[in-house]
Amino acid sequence: MPFTRSRDSTDMDDLALLKTVPLLSFLPDDTLEDIRTKLVEQQYEKGEFIFREGDKAEWFYFLKQGAIKCLKYAPQGDELILKILLPGEMFCCESVTFEGDTVHPGNAQSMGPTTVLKLNRAIYFECLHQHPPVTMQVISYLGNRLKESQDLAKSLALDTAETRVAALLLRLAEKLGEKEPEGVYIGIQLMRQEIAHMIAITEETTVRILTRMKEQGILSAQSGKKLVISDMDALRKLAS
Repeated sequence: MPFTRSRDSTDMDDLALLKTVPLLSFLPDDTLEDIRTKLVEQQYEKGEFIFREGDKAEWFYFLKQGAIKCLKYAPQGDELILKILLPGEMFCCESVTFEGDTVHPGNAQSMGPTTVLKLNRAIYFECLHQHPPVTMQVISYLGNRLKESQDLAKSLALDTAETRVAALLLRLAEKLGEKEPEGVYIGIQLMRQEIAHMIAITEETTVRILTRMKEQGILSAQSGKKLVISDMDALRKLAS
């Protein structure tokens, strides 16, 4: 079960996080501070669900720490990963942005120890009524999310499997990477099957590409599920 924590010494970090969120960043500081006091912080262990498909959508979510995968299940039970969320990202906003009873169209599951901040949708709608210009940011944000979906569809249709793998690893490294003597360590456990499910290729193809990257010196040898990128420049070239 998720653990709910009261506000404490991390409050300044929470305020800084809110200022980076597209749907909140244009609000005045005093309004953001008021929102900060109304945030609910919850912690999840690996495999726990933040929400499931069909649950009522009542909260905006902000990922403070860890990683979350957004997924759906195919009729035969296969897992289809739509996106991996990283610290600083807001999620579930499409489901709660519009007034009325809405439900989550998919699932959100923690990939390891995870901390999430959530804000009740009623509080956000109150902010919109008090600051009408912010509604333009909502329109812009939803437009950007639509473009992201279109870009993903284009990538899946046109990019090679190797390019897709490289682009995914590059994004994870730039967002979560930790420098170590042997290279840049990606600080989440990412199974080969999960990589395959994210970019619409088979697990066998994923294994071949990762093996080739190791042979080329782009990835270093893995210890367990530890993934280390030893040549970021080469990875960027593959991803372009």
